[in-house]
Amino acid sequence: MSTPSPDKPTAEQLVEHIAQVGRALWAASHLGSPAPVVAQLRDRMDHPRPGDLVMEFAPFSTGDFDPHSVGRLLAIERRPGWPTRYVIEPLLLPGEQRDGMDLSLIALPDQRSYARWADDLRPCED
Repeated sequence: MSTPSPDKPTAEQLVEHIAQVGRALWAASHLGSPAPVVAQLRDRMDHPRPGDLVMEFAPFSTGDFDPHSVGRLLAIERRPGWPTRYVIEPLLLPGEQRDGMDLSLIALPDQRSYARWADDLRPCED
């Protein structure tokens, strides 16, 4: 007797899963007194830079998931007296750019070696 295979997830479901894992990783890295490598990962996630895979993040949000809230950070623009502007290419909309002011973003590790990714803590230069 063969077991039926589960339905293939949609692209939106996969992106939502990435966001759920990212939210869990962020929460776990902010609890208690983390080990040094976890603190380094936390600090790197809290300071996204252009080129990073990012997700819009509101720790206490309970609304519907926006599949376009996960993407590649293309630019960060800071001007005196203005809110910070972030330009993102959503994962599901290659070639499109979305921007927002004063977004809460976290960077998501996108390399096999999360420790090497987290080790790159040089400041973001705009």
